[in-house]
Amino acid sequence: MSNQKNQITEEDAESTLLLYSGLEDAFIGTVDRYGSPPIACYSKEITISILTKQFKLSVKEANDRLEYEYLQNDFGHATPCFLEDRS
Repeated sequence: MSNQKNQITEEDAESTLLLYSGLEDAFIGTVDRYGSPPIACYSKEITISILTKQFKLSVKEANDRLEYEYLQNDFGHATPCFLEDRS
């Protein structure tokens, strides 16, 4: 047996699709960008719905949470995006 530890290289980390726990139903697909790995794309409408139901938040509170907990994150090239699909 090998004593080598499994290591994630910087290249592996950059090519990994970052997904948010708890927002599985809001995941609508991936976005391809030239020169960068694909990123996860979430629906803002479904995210707000999840936050209001799951955490019993008002729509304003859910929007604030979306802004603070998701939109302000920076995971470099792997940072997911949110589609503005609210009417």
